[in-house]
Amino acid sequence: MTIPAVFFWILLAFAAVQLVYAARALPRALRAGPGARTDPWLTFTDHVLSIPLTVFLALGEMEAAFYATLLLGPVLTWSLVRSFRSATASKEA
Repeated sequence: MTIPAVFFWILLAFAAVQLVYAARALPRALRAGPGARTDPWLTFTDHVLSIPLTVFLALGEMEAAFYATLLLGPVLTWSLVRSFRSATASKEA
Protein backbone atom coordinates (compact mmCIF):
# COMPACT_ATOMS: atom_id res chain seq x y z
CA MET A 1 0.00 0.00 0.00
CA THR A 2 1.37 3.39 -0.98
CA ILE A 3 1.12 6.19 1.55
CA PRO A 4 1.26 9.78 0.20
CA ALA A 5 4.48 11.60 1.09
CA VAL A 6 2.70 14.19 3.22
CA PHE A 7 1.15 11.54 5.45
CA PHE A 8 4.44 9.65 5.60
CA TRP A 9 6.21 12.67 7.09
CA ILE A 10 3.30 13.51 9.39
CA LEU A 11 3.28 9.97 10.78
CA LEU A 12 7.05 9.97 11.24
CA ALA A 13 6.82 13.30 13.08
CA PHE A 14 4.10 11.80 15.26
CA ALA A 15 6.38 8.83 16.01
CA ALA A 16 9.14 11.25 17.03
CA VAL A 17 6.71 13.05 19.36
CA GLN A 18 5.73 9.69 20.86
CA LEU A 19 9.41 8.97 21.49
CA VAL A 20 9.76 12.28 23.35
CA TYR A 21 6.66 11.52 25.43
CA ALA A 22 8.00 8.05 26.23
CA ALA A 23 11.30 9.56 27.36
CA ARG A 24 9.39 11.99 29.59
CA ALA A 25 7.15 9.26 31.03
CA LEU A 26 9.97 6.86 31.94
CA PRO A 27 11.35 8.82 34.95
CA ARG A 28 7.84 9.17 36.37
CA ALA A 29 7.31 5.43 36.02
CA LEU A 30 10.66 4.61 37.62
CA ARG A 31 10.12 6.78 40.70
CA ALA A 32 6.45 5.86 41.25
CA GLY A 33 5.90 4.41 44.69
CA PRO A 34 4.10 1.24 45.64
CA GLY A 35 0.39 1.39 44.98
CA ALA A 36 0.79 4.07 42.31
CA ARG A 37 2.96 2.27 39.79
CA THR A 38 0.42 0.98 37.31
CA ASP A 39 -0.71 4.26 35.74
CA PRO A 40 2.77 5.65 35.02
CA TRP A 41 3.90 2.32 33.55
CA LEU A 42 0.76 2.07 31.42
CA THR A 43 1.42 5.58 30.13
CA PHE A 44 5.02 4.75 29.31
CA THR A 45 4.07 1.47 27.62
CA ASP A 46 1.36 3.22 25.61
CA HIS A 47 3.88 5.70 24.22
CA VAL A 48 6.53 3.07 23.53
CA LEU A 49 4.15 0.71 21.72
CA SER A 50 2.66 3.56 19.69
CA ILE A 51 6.02 4.27 18.04
CA PRO A 52 6.29 1.07 15.95
CA LEU A 53 2.59 1.22 15.10
CA THR A 54 2.98 4.71 13.71
CA VAL A 55 6.16 3.83 11.81
CA PHE A 56 4.53 0.75 10.28
CA LEU A 57 1.54 2.84 9.20
CA ALA A 58 3.88 5.40 7.66
CA LEU A 59 5.69 2.68 5.72
CA GLY A 60 2.43 1.13 4.55
CA GLU A 61 3.11 -2.16 6.33
CA MET A 62 -0.46 -2.95 7.32
CA GLU A 63 0.25 -6.51 8.48
CA ALA A 64 2.97 -5.32 10.86
CA ALA A 65 0.71 -2.47 12.00
CA PHE A 66 -1.98 -5.03 12.80
CA TYR A 67 0.43 -7.00 15.00
CA ALA A 68 1.58 -3.78 16.69
CA THR A 69 -2.09 -3.01 17.38
CA LEU A 70 -2.45 -6.44 18.98
CA LEU A 71 0.31 -5.48 21.39
CA LEU A 72 -1.07 -2.01 22.06
CA GLY A 73 -4.70 -3.10 22.47
CA PRO A 74 -4.45 -4.66 25.94
CA VAL A 75 -2.48 -1.67 27.26
CA LEU A 76 -5.13 0.78 26.06
CA THR A 77 -7.92 -1.48 27.31
CA TRP A 78 -6.41 -1.73 30.77
CA SER A 79 -5.85 2.06 30.85
CA LEU A 80 -9.52 2.54 29.99
CA VAL A 81 -10.62 0.09 32.69
CA ARG A 82 -8.47 1.86 35.27
CA SER A 83 -9.85 5.27 34.28
CA PHE A 84 -13.41 3.99 34.66
CA ARG A 85 -12.55 2.50 38.06
CA SER A 86 -11.00 5.73 39.28
CA ALA A 87 -13.98 7.77 38.05
CA THR A 88 -16.36 5.44 39.86
CA ALA A 89 -14.27 5.55 43.03
CA SER A 90 -14.19 9.36 43.03
CA LYS A 91 -18.00 9.54 42.62
CA GLU A 92 -18.53 7.18 45.54
CA ALA A 93 -16.25 9.17 47.84
